[in-house]
Amino acid sequence: GPKFAEYNVGATSVAEYGGYYCWGGTYKNGPAISWNDDHNTGTLELSHTGEDITDTATKLWGSNWRMPTQAELNALINSTNCDVEWIDGTNKKYKDTNITGLLCTGKGAYASNSVFLPAAGYCYDGSVNNQSNYGFYWSSTPDGAYAGDLLFVSDRQSVSHDFRDTGFSVRAVLK
Repeated sequence: GPKFAEYNVGATSVAEYGGYYCWGGTYKNGPAISWNDDHNTGTLELSHTGEDITDTATKLWGSNWRMPTQAELNALINSTNCDVEWIDGTNKKYKDTNITGLLCTGKGAYASNSVFLPAAGYCYDGSVNNQSNYGFYWSSTPDGAYAGDLLFVSDRQSVSHDFRDTGFSVRAVLK
């Protein structure tokens, strides 16, 4: 499987949530950002090569990184590939942090890999919501007027789609 970065785009360690980005956007979502100014309206998968780079991870972290596809996010929560565990930051911790989130531990061909995704919530209209309770992570895959994402809470995970103007977390993968 792909090699996921240790922490989110916009963070400097696993103890931080990172930024909130519109789909294909490069600005950390906040009150001064209009989604019309910073999102991708195209019908193609976000590009991480060539002259017209629209992939958030590539734009912000450079040419060695890209956003995961919807299929790659789905593989993280597929019980054939990974065991998933809710980390509450109190009784169960990840690397001595107090951050809540989802730990995906690989098995079989993925056994040497694990990925911790903080429950960073989301940002809409300048307000961060559901931090520590929900995780929302963009994929590079469009879905009509929406875009593919991974959503999780303490007792369930799913790959779905959401409006592109909402600020979600981005976890980069190595190209």
